[in-house]
Amino acid sequence: MKKENLTVILALFIGVSLNSQTTFVKTQSIALPPGGGNAPYNIASGLIDNDAFPDIIVSTTLGNSVYWLKNDGNGVFTVQSPEISSTLNSAGGVAIADLNGDGYNDVVTTSYNDNKLVWFANDGSGNFGTEQLISSSVSGPSQVYVRQFDNNATLDVSVSSYSGNEVVWFSNDGSGNFGPKNIIDNTITSPGAYAVKDIDFDGDIDAVIGSSVAFGTPNDCVIKVFYNDGNGVFTADTNPVSVNTKDYIFSIMAEDVDGDDSLDILVTDLLGSPSWFKRTQISPGTATYAETVLTTSIANPACLDLRDLDNDSFKDFVLTSATSGGGNDIVWYKNNGNGGFNSEIVIDNTQSQAYTITFSDFENDGDLDIATVAYNDDDVNVFNNQKITLSTNDLTNSPFKIYPNPASSKLHLNDVASENYEISIYDLLGKKIMESTLNRNFPLDISSLQSGIYIMKFKELKQTYKFIKQ
Repeated sequence: MKKENLTVILALFIGVSLNSQTTFVKTQSIALPPGGGNAPYNIASGLIDNDAFPDIIVSTTLGNSVYWLKNDGNGVFTVQSPEISSTLNSAGGVAIADLNGDGYNDVVTTSYNDNKLVWFANDGSGNFGTEQLISSSVSGPSQVYVRQFDNNATLDVSVSSYSGNEVVWFSNDGSGNFGPKNIIDNTITSPGAYAVKDIDFDGDIDAVIGSSVAFGTPNDCVIKVFYNDGNGVFTADTNPVSVNTKDYIFSIMAEDVDGDDSLDILVTDLLGSPSWFKRTQISPGTATYAETVLTTSIANPACLDLRDLDNDSFKDFVLTSATSGGGNDIVWYKNNGNGGFNSEIVIDNTQSQAYTITFSDFENDGDLDIATVAYNDDDVNVFNNQKITLSTNDLTNSPFKIYPNPASSKLHLNDVASENYEISIYDLLGKKIMESTLNRNFPLDISSLQSGIYIMKFKELKQTYKFIKQ
């Protein structure tokens, strides 16, 4: 190859590597068991057994059950039997945390129709004990969080009481024994969505709460921030985030959207648009809120979150859909790094009512993957993040070399040890072209590849190698 042509190709490579794309591929659609798997509504991810790979928890409203799905370490999940519980009455919110201090993550959930907030102890191997009651008097329990709300250094539990018009929390003694309810707020009618975070950066957990009043009644919702004094006593911000501008608040998050080191408020209106409110603190207990609406193809926005999907250190918007039937179900908006976001990019349009979403590095490759529940399909869907950070660096610090380069048909490995390496081949747009195993005795056949530059990624070594296919 002429030197001039190679220089042009390498320049092209460098330019593309700085703008490499992130794509998602649905790798699994996992059917939940008949009956108990009917209408999955909430999903969470975390470590359930002792293998260090993030697993998935799912609750079902019509199936009255909670399941856990085991991760095999490669992002492949299987539903475990027996289920965590099959005796709830419309299972709702779920959370994963160590409530009894034994070092293993337990599961908290709600039973909406019989007003119960309960938890299940995990033995560390994914075997769960019987239902343990936190409260049986939370009217219409919905969303749950596990945080430290007081100053006793133990994990407490909060829950929204939709029918009781309040958001409450229960103090944990550290062994999974809970005291009476404490009020976060009882002034907002039908609190359907809320978030908990240290909004004013004073070292304790605050709350932002929204109402979900009279589905379909226009502009009757309120959103407010409540500040914790450090002892679990909450006081409302002098200014509300929003009053009578939303129809039905479905989700709320508190994240730093614009990178100004101040938490903003993310909101979805099930019958309107997703948006975020820039929070500017004026004084302790007082802030102002300015709304920015996101343009989306999704008719019924469900969950809006902020995650760094493309590993560029800037968090991106991710939005799911509560729409039944056709349409886009998951979209994301790339953060351009200048305080703005690009137009939406579709991740999936194959589900029906993908209400909730969870994020984790399910296949241990250094980026965030996605899992959702499809309410009408009774399944869990897993999406592998295909983002790869393309590098112009060869494996200079590696104990082996790849040759020849350029190559027309086969790549050989010069390795002192006879190791097997799992590799993936990507084009310059970050699209995965092939997967294989490489060792010194078996060369890699690349004869089917089009001429051009490719990236070989070694899974175990977390390194990449550039080669040219002639």
